[in-house]
Amino acid sequence: MLARYVAYTSHFISSAPKYLSGAWHFLDDIYSTFTHNWAHPLVQATIAGSRKTRSDAVSCKLPLRPFHLLAFSELAHHSGCYDDLLFVTVISCAFYACHRIGELVQPNSRSLYDWRKIIKRASLHFFSSRVQYHLSYRKTDRFYQGTTIIHLPQDRACPVHLLSQYVSWRDHRHEDDSVSTCLWFDQHLFALLDHSFGGHSARAGGATLYASMGLSEDIIQALSRWSSPS
Repeated sequence: MLARYVAYTSHFISSAPKYLSGAWHFLDDIYSTFTHNWAHPLVQATIAGSRKTRSDAVSCKLPLRPFHLLAFSELAHHSGCYDDLLFVTVISCAFYACHRIGELVQPNSRSLYDWRKIIKRASLHFFSSRVQYHLSYRKTDRFYQGTTIIHLPQDRACPVHLLSQYVSWRDHRHEDDSVSTCLWFDQHLFALLDHSFGGHSARAGGATLYASMGLSEDIIQALSRWSSPS
């Protein structure tokens, strides 16, 4: 009966599952099995389903394409600007490693910085045919176990080349502890693209590229560090 109540009320109000909290407050003394019934798998599945059916529509940003990366790379090359080089390096790493942008830049407010989440310069290592660094935190990693990210050479906006060039510039020009913020990233992105793109576009573009190469969903999910296909 409880599952049917949730399913019925969800047709009329989006917060129907929350009403169970109020019902529990008033009915627990009368119906001692209320909490047990609330935890029943059928009731929990109904609650999860009602949240999905009543959730807000997802507004997806367009994925970046390799030609976008090439354009960003050429801009940085011709401008000789440190920020342009940093921007295309962030985009390249986000694209090929399917990073969330929040893994590569920091919140706008310094009070929200978490230094445990910042990729350390000391973790960056170059080898003959690859570059790697340690991602100390990701959204699905609540225990800060971290992940080693490995980049291989690419034809367009090669992350190996860009990281090498960026680090060379950074070590000579940028030795303080300041970091790139979301606002800084957005300012550079929207100076070049319209708002049909966004921070998630690089991650989506990388996943789209790997899908076009024939990689399976399981492999793309692992590369992207998604906790589930949903």
